[in-house]
Amino acid sequence: MESEINVDYKELWGPKPGYQLLTNQLQRLCMVLDVYLETEPHDPSVEGPKEFPQEKMCLRLVRGPLRLKPFKFNYPQGFFSHR
Repeated sequence: MESEINVDYKELWGPKPGYQLLTNQLQRLCMVLDVYLETEPHDPSVEGPKEFPQEKMCLRLVRGPLRLKPFKFNYPQGFFSHR
């Protein structure tokens, strides 16, 4: 999540003269946290409702122990994918 916000910051500059970098980084942080919570597996041994139901479409291109999260939003198709 940190690299999505701090490494790819040039996408978040916004228009000159104010750039609005901090505002856009905070908005990206909210989006990334939302995707993270929706893509985490729900533990069936824990009682109670699933608090973060999956509402977004995500492509699962990465498998195995690493399991990268799909933080890149594809605007024309309307789903999240991996970088």
